[in-house]
Amino acid sequence: MAERTKNKPAMSQSTKAVIGIVVVAVVVALIVAIATSGGSSGGSTATSVPGAPAEITPAENQPVAIEGQILDPLGDPSADSAVGSPAPTLRGYSFDGRPVTIEPGDGRAFMVVFLAHWCPHCNAEVPRLIEWKNMGMVPEGLEIIGVSTGVAADRPNYPPSEWVVEKQWPWAVMADSEAQDAAMAYGVSGYPFFAIVGADGTVKMRASGEKSIDEIDALVDAALAG
Repeated sequence: MAERTKNKPAMSQSTKAVIGIVVVAVVVALIVAIATSGGSSGGSTATSVPGAPAEITPAENQPVAIEGQILDPLGDPSADSAVGSPAPTLRGYSFDGRPVTIEPGDGRAFMVVFLAHWCPHCNAEVPRLIEWKNMGMVPEGLEIIGVSTGVAADRPNYPPSEWVVEKQWPWAVMADSEAQDAAMAYGVSGYPFFAIVGADGTVKMRASGEKSIDEIDALVDAALAG
């Protein structure tokens, strides 16, 4: 006996039209979603470092670009050859991938503080800097930026992204590269390391090692008065 075939009901023109509209709408929605998301699964898509990936994801080290002349390593602070020289611009990122720029000569004065999470002197200095701020001793117009450098996963207080939160660091932080490009650019010779750059973009003072609150205040006053 021959197998009986089932008759399929004919699809009406109105049903075809509705299905067509739905398919078009779904395709348009997918195109819009892809375009607005940029195909990104997270992180910042803003790029401040030439040649860096378009998407910067959270990390303990981030790429850093240097513009300008690299400063010689600090020797004798009382005879620092870098004083009066243009300070290099640093373009990098925070731990979470947001752009952070230190651009001397833009009309602002900077105090750049280089810190290593494992350094006992840095761990002692950070609370002093915070107390100096809380006492209202930071000069108006002075922008303070921390640079986390010398990152080592096998040393205390790793990761530094959590360390700065635990220490309640109140200012912006740039994450240095694995090669410590930011530290090299400013001639870091020890931790903590301070570099004060005037509103004119030149180096006013560099120093390393622990400083008391009074010493910090005196150094800043002398640097900004010059």
